[in-house]
Amino acid sequence: MRTYQMIRWTKAYKYGCLSVRMNVPLYLLLTFAHLVLAAAAVAQYVSLERQLLEEGISSGRRTCRLYCRVGIGFHLQIHPDGRVNGSHEPNQLSVLELFAVSQGVIGIKGVYSNRFLAMNKRGRLHATELFTDDCKFRERFQENSYNTYASVIHRNHRTGREWFVALNKRGKAKMGSSPRVKSQHVSTHFLPRVNLHDKGERGFTITDRSKERRKTPQPLPPPPPRPSLVKANVHVGPTPRRSQVKYWPKYRFG
Repeated sequence: MRTYQMIRWTKAYKYGCLSVRMNVPLYLLLTFAHLVLAAAAVAQYVSLERQLLEEGISSGRRTCRLYCRVGIGFHLQIHPDGRVNGSHEPNQLSVLELFAVSQGVIGIKGVYSNRFLAMNKRGRLHATELFTDDCKFRERFQENSYNTYASVIHRNHRTGREWFVALNKRGKAKMGSSPRVKSQHVSTHFLPRVNLHDKGERGFTITDRSKERRKTPQPLPPPPPRPSLVKANVHVGPTPRRSQVKYWPKYRFG
């Protein structure tokens, strides 16, 4: 009987060891499979993000507003009828789309008006429905964080001076051929503003009331009541005439 039990225990021990040995590789295999799937998901996410980033860079499209700090400050806006000017308050006409044409050369399109900013051979700014060579501008970054936009094909052929996009103090478009329109002038400096929300930022401040109480002066006590003036008895009758003293002249003889 004891021999039979020992044989039984020996078989159970062997089968248990075999099951443990079989379960350990299976557990490792499942863990490795999970790691492989996780790595594949991460690689797919990274590749998708990189693809979207490359598409955004290759397209080179930016939706923003071009703010010129001349005068009270104006946003460049493009009207559906082809007019180009500036508006102090941001609106839908000032929402622009800047897209890359080549290295350093961009085009400017009005999102609402669906027209392209252009400069003719006289240096006048206007907007067209079709994109032509007049719509190509060279974008340069200045040291003061502002940008300048000069026409690619139109310039002063005698001196080689470039013609820039500019606004005057009243928000009207300036002639790029004007000798006063230079890259150093504030009228040619534009700042791309990416925040397109017209509503102002909302916020709150926390103030310490104890400090205000310390700083606010205490109210002064009311002034003491003034004593009532007692009127003296004044003679009401006719005023007595004062006797005038007459001085007789003195004559000295000898």
